[in-house]
Amino acid sequence: MAVTMSSGRARRRSALALALALATAALTALLGCSPDPPAITSPSAPQIVKLRAAARDSLTDRLDRAARTAGVRRELPRSGLDRCRKGNDDAKNDENFTAKCTLTLNRAYLWNGNVDALLDRFDSCPAEVADVRGYWKEFGGKLRSRGDSHPYDPGDLPELACDGVTMAFASSRSEARLDTMPGSQVWDPDGGMYNPYHWAPEGEPWPEAWKRTRGKGRFMIAMTVSEDYWKLEETYFHR
Repeated sequence: MAVTMSSGRARRRSALALALALATAALTALLGCSPDPPAITSPSAPQIVKLRAAARDSLTDRLDRAARTAGVRRELPRSGLDRCRKGNDDAKNDENFTAKCTLTLNRAYLWNGNVDALLDRFDSCPAEVADVRGYWKEFGGKLRSRGDSHPYDPGDLPELACDGVTMAFASSRSEARLDTMPGSQVWDPDGGMYNPYHWAPEGEPWPEAWKRTRGKGRFMIAMTVSEDYWKLEETYFHR
């Protein structure tokens, strides 16, 4: 009898241990946890270099086509930024990735300020063009307020996003908004919560060249394109 009771208790303990193990495994799978984060590939690894080159070709083609469509030729300095950063580990801002690499390319061109002619050229983005055209129709050439001698000009246009290219506008009177326009500066790599582990700026931001060349009645278009060319999806919860 003792042997039978001992065997019964052993079987119950074994069944309990198995149930506990299965429950733990199920909970782990449900939460998406793993004991260690996946390894982050080096920015200089051959596969990353290949992906970066492909992204550069694609982004350069987008900028070339946008410049041809806009009919602009006189170019200011180009710039770019290749950067990789880890996913945000702030629980309030879960980004659902472990790491990613992004390439951004910027250009700027002098422009004659003919808004309607420019917008007519971007017929592949009718909704976006309609928004900018509506703004210009409502405000273009009108005084900002009573007593203001400076009317709205093409430098006050909102951004135009078309075919993967974002375009921002400036005039010879634009000052306050220059620092926030695409390609106007290289952001501090240690600023904010997104501290990168790879940071490679290139070229020269355009503001200094623009300030040297702008004159009364001059206008400019700043273009920017960006692509996340590599991303390591998150497979665990940050702690």
